[in-house]
Amino acid sequence: MGIEGTLAGKYWIEFSKAVPRKYDFCNRIDQFRRAMGSGDMVNTMLNYGYALLEAECLRTINAVGLDPHVGFLHEMNPSKNSLAYDLQEPFRFLVDLTVINLVENNTMEKKDFIITENCNLRLRGSGAKKIVNEFSNMFNKPVGYGDKQTTWGSVLLLKSRELSHYLTEKTKKLEFVNPEFGIFRVDSQEIRQKILNISYVDWKKLGFSKGTLHYMKQNAKSDKPFTLNSHVLERVKAWENLISGD
Repeated sequence: MGIEGTLAGKYWIEFSKAVPRKYDFCNRIDQFRRAMGSGDMVNTMLNYGYALLEAECLRTINAVGLDPHVGFLHEMNPSKNSLAYDLQEPFRFLVDLTVINLVENNTMEKKDFIITENCNLRLRGSGAKKIVNEFSNMFNKPVGYGDKQTTWGSVLLLKSRELSHYLTEKTKKLEFVNPEFGIFRVDSQEIRQKILNISYVDWKKLGFSKGTLHYMKQNAKSDKPFTLNSHVLERVKAWENLISGD
């Protein structure tokens, strides 16, 4: 548990670097020191997202006929869904990405939250709806699993079924390896730095206008996500060949 706690602390420190300062998010670990609830928007969103994920885990557990209270990693208690907590662990990143998407796209607004009498933050109906929609989009994203294309929701059901078959000795092997999840960011730090380093003279040699590069440099300096047309992205990547040839 000590190792898990240390890694979690490091993970949330890195996670916080992707969150703009206006959200007042420093670390998730600190929020557990509060008597109840969450004190900032990001932790409130994460809490709600994990609750949605737990509900999906409970649904699949019930579908395959397992007892949600009998877990392996988490403490067994009649009041706790220990198996659901276990099943959540490999899929928590889906909630984390959901929140990052909402933050990067400035989807959430202050009016989507409410401060309680205990100075905790809660979601209004409008905020909860936004998180549900984004989580559903993430949960239903296509992913390669085995030799087929499926969704993360289907993978969760498949893993629950495999666990059920293993416990009832229908199969002799249980493998809980996540499908590989890849993230390709057009606005990666590498691309941003290349854009900032390109001179207007070099950009003109590549066949583009000064105005286009000026707009791209503004995007590269900001903390907001942006996209590039395929032909522009190819020219940005070709810029290194241009200067190496010089």
